[in-house]
Amino acid sequence: MKRVVALEEGLEDIREYLQDKGFHVVDWGKGSFQVDAVVYRNSPLSEIKTEAIMSESDPMYFADRDSFGVLLVNAQNKTPHEIYEIIKNRVYEPII
Repeated sequence: MKRVVALEEGLEDIREYLQDKGFHVVDWGKGSFQVDAVVYRNSPLSEIKTEAIMSESDPMYFADRDSFGVLLVNAQNKTPHEIYEIIKNRVYEPII
């Protein structure tokens, strides 16, 4: 299943890069979506509402069935490639 990523407005360079890598990208805050990750830059973390990124009817459903929740990625000072690697590996830093 294709990974779904919600992006904050203004991250068009990241949108294009992730779409080229095969991700399905949606606008964060414009409707309810079941997503694997939310990428934000300018919004305080407290403004990220889980209701906007999870299905009310089935809160345990995520776009990627192997997912363990929604990954929140702060895009501040990160390149589109770094964002891609974070989402792909579901970690900010390599373990080793």
